[in-house]
Amino acid sequence: MTDNMKNAQVEKDNQKNMGFTLIEVLISFSIFLVICSLIPQFMKLISHEPKLLHHMEVSLFFQQLASDVDRAATVFVVNNTLYLNQANNEQVTYSMFQQRIRRQVNNKGQEIVLQNVSEVTFLKWKNGIDVIVKDLYQQTHERRLSHVLPLEAMHDG
Repeated sequence: MTDNMKNAQVEKDNQKNMGFTLIEVLISFSIFLVICSLIPQFMKLISHEPKLLHHMEVSLFFQQLASDVDRAATVFVVNNTLYLNQANNEQVTYSMFQQRIRRQVNNKGQEIVLQNVSEVTFLKWKNGIDVIVKDLYQQTHERRLSHVLPLEAMHDG
């Protein structure tokens, strides 16, 4: 009798392990559909992120450039390179290097201040500079930065 009970128990275990129930399949399929529905949203987020980061990078570039222009004693442009002579005898330059705008102090170092740039133009005018940046995303960013002269320079002229 014990052999019959063992055989019956083995037969019940085999029936339990024969496959998935309909509820298990439906739950698995619904989880799969939820995951599949989220994939396009993640792809959209990933594809827009570089443009968002570039916009923030351009904003930061113009802020730093405006700060350097404010601190400059003299400002001039030669061969589309911006030269900012500081009061402490340092010369800060901004120029195009490959697809980047770089900042150098006394022609040393190489601080990349903006990436993915196809063209940059520095135009000097009486009280400042105009900066036109064309990026690799076919967008143009323009900014007019005023250079405030120190009071000593205004009285000398």
